[in-house]
Amino acid sequence: MDASKPTIPESKQSWLPLTSQVTNPTLIPATRPALAPLAALPMDQKPKLATTKTSPATLPQLGENGALTPPATPQRPCNKRASISADGIESLSSIGVNLGAKPADILNSMAEQAKEDIPAPDLPPKLYTKRYTLHEELGYGVWSTVYRASEIPEPSTLPPSPPTSPLNGAKQDPKTNQKVLAIKKPSRRDAYPILETEARILTYLHSHPPGSTQHIVPFHGWDPSTHSIILTALPLSLETHAQTLKKTTPLTTKNIFDPILGFPTWTHLTTSLVAGLSFLHSHHCIHGDIKPANILLRPSTSSTHSETETETLTPLFCDFSSSHLLPPQETNPSSPSPSPPLISAVSPEYTAPELLSSLAHPTPTHSPIATYSSDIFSLAVTLLFAALGESPYACCKMEMQRLGAAREGRPLEFARRGEGAGRVRGVEGTLGGALERVGDRWGVVEWEEVVLRRGGES
Repeated sequence: MDASKPTIPESKQSWLPLTSQVTNPTLIPATRPALAPLAALPMDQKPKLATTKTSPATLPQLGENGALTPPATPQRPCNKRASISADGIESLSSIGVNLGAKPADILNSMAEQAKEDIPAPDLPPKLYTKRYTLHEELGYGVWSTVYRASEIPEPSTLPPSPPTSPLNGAKQDPKTNQKVLAIKKPSRRDAYPILETEARILTYLHSHPPGSTQHIVPFHGWDPSTHSIILTALPLSLETHAQTLKKTTPLTTKNIFDPILGFPTWTHLTTSLVAGLSFLHSHHCIHGDIKPANILLRPSTSSTHSETETETLTPLFCDFSSSHLLPPQETNPSSPSPSPPLISAVSPEYTAPELLSSLAHPTPTHSPIATYSSDIFSLAVTLLFAALGESPYACCKMEMQRLGAAREGRPLEFARRGEGAGRVRGVEGTLGGALERVGDRWGVVEWEEVVLRRGGES
């Protein structure tokens, strides 16, 4: 044997690796012994987790029969703005607001409460039985995503009917001659009861014409197979319209004191929206999330004495996912009534300060529940946005500063610090009383009288 080559002890010859290079074939045994099978791991023992650099060695903590918390709504690209709803609850935590629970836990508890506590009417949701084809996405929110869709006509031997009037139904695509719809689909499983309750509220409100057709986006029905709401597609929102005019309309000495939409248009929108809010409140409905993105504009043409047609924009309320109906006055005061639900989504810049305060420090007596008064404040800030073409807190350059300013509840004062200070002068008389503290704030009937009076004076 060559002395320069190491020898392999006999005790190690039985486990010689197969990939090792053997210099002496005589050292390989004729038969390799089989490996002994590993004993089964007892059921009451678990293998230890190996810590790595990329993931922590922890397991999700679940209660008995518990479930994992669903993921939050993913962030979309910055160039695609949400036009339906906003998850302002999560943004409140960025300014040090203690919500008492994680945002995901708050949203999940709201979804659970929506199943039990929302005093929805006894009317079942109106069913939509026709077929439709989904197209591109129009917007998204914390609970749902809205898609443009076209209705598939049913085969019929009758001659085609004329196009539906835009006032009562959906428009038609001139290329395909199909109705253009907006399909609001849930983006998470716990949104099913939220959207079904919204469908019930819309069914109830649309049972009270003509106010429903004048102030609410037309509702066509509820699709139980996909838990979706079918509406008329109106792609232009008050938010987009006002922002576009601000970019395209130069500020001059002639329009420095006028709303960005012009006084006639702004006055028309204010009169219509306050009347629409009066309609909702007269039927015990609290919207809960009024903001420029939730006001859609329906164009309509009218003829004047000069035989020329002018286009007007009719504002319509949409997105009732944060809404609830207050029960009517009970004949028996001792009978218990269901408690109203907590707000399910907020947009801090348009939320009443008392709601933001109750979100920061919830107590049994001060819960974050939308009210008639908070709706009035939100609509007043929305109309202030329509006059400025931007948020009244635009003077605050940082997002945290805007959230802090919204908590103070003084939008007129912050609007006077921006470049649209002159425009505030023309609208503060119409909006001032609706932006007061909750104890001194106008009611909707009082506000409607002020709007009609000032509209007649102008």
